[in-house]
Amino acid sequence: MQIIHPAKRLSDQQLRGIYDQDYVDQYDPHAVRRMRRMLPFFELSGQEVVVDFGCGNGVLLEVIASRVREYVGVDFSEEFIRAAERRRDAQAIGKGTFACADLVEFAEGHPNHFDAAFALDFSEHIYDDQFLRIFSAIRCALKPGACLYLHTPNRDYFIEQLRNRGLLKQIEGHVAVRSAEDHQALLLQCGFDDVRIRYLAHYLRLGAAFHGLSALPGVGRYFQARLFVHCRKPNKTRN
Repeated sequence: MQIIHPAKRLSDQQLRGIYDQDYVDQYDPHAVRRMRRMLPFFELSGQEVVVDFGCGNGVLLEVIASRVREYVGVDFSEEFIRAAERRRDAQAIGKGTFACADLVEFAEGHPNHFDAAFALDFSEHIYDDQFLRIFSAIRCALKPGACLYLHTPNRDYFIEQLRNRGLLKQIEGHVAVRSAEDHQALLLQCGFDDVRIRYLAHYLRLGAAFHGLSALPGVGRYFQARLFVHCRKPNKTRN
């Protein structure tokens, strides 16, 4: 795996410090659009109990509330959890709870509990060792055979390549933007199987205009902006 990280690793305190009230107040206004386009890829019958790791301001609840039986959003940021509860209440969504907690501790406290887990636009915010620890715990929190859905920028996308080379400014908090192969390898290490990856266009219209170039031989991978990853906890596992 050839993953490009910042020259100096940020401490846990520095990482957490990024997601303050200012960050929450300026959170991506395009998040609903970004998540709604994933709906066709979620295998939801309406009976699932699901968990959203790194839930942020709870946008996913708005998108899937009618398609699940129970939703739990988990985030370490008190500011994001308060924003998520306000968003839920303002929209009068009659389901959905949020927990301000360490993701690993929460997952380990709910073994074999959830029918599906989501980690959307989250994995790029953590280093490899954190990824392995967090997603191994997420696997333990899932029922055997349950799905994990992951969405993240694609390191091979030409914009990400320019950021890696310092020609464009990196998005704050994006400490490890990875390729499809990187995610597959890490998820297999975490004990998941049946890892399937779909390449998506950028969720913004201007960026999406480049996606047609992904069909070009040799250079097409540089025009695939986003990764949608679907994998499962094995039916027979050590946890």
